[in-house]
Amino acid sequence: MLTILRRGNKQTSRIVVIAVLVFLWLDLALGQAATHTIKRGETLSVIAKKHGLSALALAAHNGITNPNEVKIGQKLTIPAKTETVNYTIRKGDTLSTIANKYKTTAAAIAKANGIKNPNTIKPGQKLKITIGTAKKTAKPSSTTIASSTLKEINRPRIRRYRWKHIVVHHSADSNNSIRGMEHYHRRVRRMENGLAYHFVIGNGVNTTNGKIYVGDRWKRQLQGGHIGSAALNEIAIGICLVGNFEKTLPTAKQKASLKALVSRLRSRTGIPYNLIYTHRQYHQHKKLKSTICPGRRFSLRNILST
Repeated sequence: MLTILRRGNKQTSRIVVIAVLVFLWLDLALGQAATHTIKRGETLSVIAKKHGLSALALAAHNGITNPNEVKIGQKLTIPAKTETVNYTIRKGDTLSTIANKYKTTAAAIAKANGIKNPNTIKPGQKLKITIGTAKKTAKPSSTTIASSTLKEINRPRIRRYRWKHIVVHHSADSNNSIRGMEHYHRRVRRMENGLAYHFVIGNGVNTTNGKIYVGDRWKRQLQGGHIGSAALNEIAIGICLVGNFEKTLPTAKQKASLKALVSRLRSRTGIPYNLIYTHRQYHQHKKLKSTICPGRRFSLRNILST
């Protein structure tokens, strides 16, 4: 009886081993991702090399921002299949838009190509991109433009090449209201077209937090009054965020609305990413009188690239 059981156990063990091997083969054949538990002495580079990957791709796939901080016992997901492609940057590209296209991250592309400042990329520049290295996570809630506001943005007919730049400002006062800004520009500054900006984004004090207010200058496709040059006001769309960003940061809803608005305006006007400025940057670029607007705590590129 014991002999029969032992033989049965050996046969069962063989069946189990064969089943495991078949499962592993199918796992690879079907392109399923494997896992790896980090052991003493292992680094991301060593583990990545075993699986035919780059350490950067493996880090990006697992959401690891610092490859030197991995720990013994930490579990990694190994991407089953990666492919590296060569990409030539085109006019209007950003690392974020390229990353979305190839299902990776802007940070992964920047590190893989030795790019220290993502804002310095140029058309014609060559990139190596590992496809599909972005870790799948739940998407954070994002602000979309309200349908009524979107209609106001989309309604005007835009003459081709009418607008060439987008310039972002702050109001320099957290208590501003749309009525107050309109009154100041029309009555105090004597601007016949009133509110100097084409768009204003509220901060939640005397304006709705994150709400995009569409100004009369956009509705009627009039020149702005926000730049210290009449000629540049003819070609530059003005967006103002309510607040003083020398002292505080824009709200999360303001940042999300600004990103959504810029995206819509770029789609309507064809303005490339590299021709979007803060007020300070624009004046520096055009050699106009210096300004601190929109404040030292405001980072346009960080907002647009996230």
